[in-house]
Amino acid sequence: MGIFATLGMGARMQVINVKMASLAPEGSPWHQVLQDISQDWRDISNNQVRLQIYAGGVIGDESDMVRKMRLNQVQAAALTAEGLSYIDKGIYGLSLPLLVDNYTELDWLRAQVEPELHQRFEDKGFVVLSWADVGWVYWFTREPVRTPEDLRSLRLFTWAGDPHSPRLWKEAGFQAVSLSAVDILPGLQTGLIDAIDSSPLTVASFQWFGIAKHMTNLPWAAMTGGLIISQQTWNRVPDGLRPKLLAAVQKHAQRIKDDIRYKDDEAIAVMQEHGLRVIDITESEKEQWHRLIDQYSHMLKGTLVDSAMYERVLSLKDNMDSTDLNNP
Repeated sequence: MGIFATLGMGARMQVINVKMASLAPEGSPWHQVLQDISQDWRDISNNQVRLQIYAGGVIGDESDMVRKMRLNQVQAAALTAEGLSYIDKGIYGLSLPLLVDNYTELDWLRAQVEPELHQRFEDKGFVVLSWADVGWVYWFTREPVRTPEDLRSLRLFTWAGDPHSPRLWKEAGFQAVSLSAVDILPGLQTGLIDAIDSSPLTVASFQWFGIAKHMTNLPWAAMTGGLIISQQTWNRVPDGLRPKLLAAVQKHAQRIKDDIRYKDDEAIAVMQEHGLRVIDITESEKEQWHRLIDQYSHMLKGTLVDSAMYERVLSLKDNMDSTDLNNP
């Protein structure tokens, strides 16, 4: 009886294998967090839920990751706003250029729209396990850039598969080149692109600053990311396990959030030691960037960001005050 009971228990325990894709390079802070989540899930579930990490873009670009999730070839992903936008374009409402000045404002805005974003993703078959910070996005360029006019002379990286960004940049008078994220370094090496907008920690992790040696000291956007899993896979996890697995993800997501928020400065300092030049701009030059956004940001509505979320985020921003920020 004991043997048959043991066999019965083994048969009832369904092992759930979860493939999680990420562009994060092996050894990067993001990759380490994913590895820690994987170990926690195994421990919490007694090895029933096994999270296997495919880092460094081996699964493909973020558009490929989303496509493969829909085909159940991959069950989860750690994505930037770019990848998340292939599921729902509302996410880009939090990453509009020059929208916020600091993380306090970002946290408050994200808290206001988070329930709606969670529901949007669930309606499309995905569960957001946690939001994550990618970091402040800056311009990294082959030549020094102080103003939008300087940037217009350079060839800008845009994500392959994004149907809107190249057209929007070109309509604003810029030169846009669509590439896969894994082709950024070859693109810089061959001169196919001259400029990328990315976070310092990302640029340092991928060593792009070896060619894009100049960083314009203007926080361009606060990039939000997220860890997601297909609803189909999440539903396979026993009800009693889900809250525990979710808590493990959010614990590590909070850790990386705290980490990222000071490691960007650390990454800039390290890159400066290896030749990066930080280009400080004047208030007059900064105003030119704000005028650029004032002139062209309306083009993002209904294209890069869906109209409803675009209007909601801007309305929240316009009506945000210090009382709100002290009570997120």
